[in-house]
Amino acid sequence: MLYLPIAQLHVNGWGLFGLGLMVGCLAGFFGVGGGFLMTPLLNVLFNIPYNVAIGSSLAQILGLSLSATLKHRQLGQVDGKLGLLLIIGTLPGVEVGTHIIEVLKRTGTISVVGREIAALDLFVPLAYILLLLSVGLLIMWESRAAQKRPPRGGKVETKAVRWMQSVSFPPLTALRESRIERISVPILCILGFLAGLLVGFMGVGGGFILTPALIYIVGVPTTVAIGTNLFRVIFAAGFGCFIHTLKGNVDLLLVVVPLCGGSLGAQVGALLTPKFRGARIRYYFSLLTFLAVAVVAWKLLHKLGVM
Repeated sequence: MLYLPIAQLHVNGWGLFGLGLMVGCLAGFFGVGGGFLMTPLLNVLFNIPYNVAIGSSLAQILGLSLSATLKHRQLGQVDGKLGLLLIIGTLPGVEVGTHIIEVLKRTGTISVVGREIAALDLFVPLAYILLLLSVGLLIMWESRAAQKRPPRGGKVETKAVRWMQSVSFPPLTALRESRIERISVPILCILGFLAGLLVGFMGVGGGFILTPALIYIVGVPTTVAIGTNLFRVIFAAGFGCFIHTLKGNVDLLLVVVPLCGGSLGAQVGALLTPKFRGARIRYYFSLLTFLAVAVVAWKLLHKLGVM
């Protein structure tokens, strides 16, 4: 058993290692930092307070994303220019999201269905459930249709993609690795800001929102969207981890043990990505979001005394 001084809990060390291994493999395969699974599972399986789970998950995500990005870079699946433009918007978003967490911590408890529950333990899970359910349904619908048509090299053609690539709000740039002739720079920065908001508020890399956005709104090929988002997550998670460390939300043991398993898993996941068609990767991702929704919803209902 390991004692976590920040969380003030004893936990199973091998359990943390195994969780890191699983999340790392999924992170490398789907191009997400893994925080949308790691953060709630730390709370559900090990009873880690959400603020500590969020801060510590960001440190784990930093390591996982770095490991997976190196492998995707070797495979030619990272658009560096796109990643840097997203990072410009991400960093201020992280600061705003972290501030929201501190406000919820100071709020204390509120009464829901006759039970007292910490505001942090109510609003963070609700945000997970609403966002993941929406994203999962959208991706499942599109990916099932995509599997019935001939492959398009991982690119998705939607009305949103056509509109996005027709916007002339300057400055404009071309993204060679993403096979996009022109795109508005400010819009990419806005997407980065929204993803950064999730980093600070939910302890996630923001990939479960941004990777689909790059595919369905910007028109980036699936494998490139995966690798590029992981590149962005390195900077987003690093900045978020720094801020949460200053606020006392990062437990070193809770970072190191899962990261040991996660770094190995991330390499395996990245190697598997090129072996699957983009539409099938997106379909599997939708199933993963539904699993995360079920886990978070079960824990929330249990705290409220409904289950």
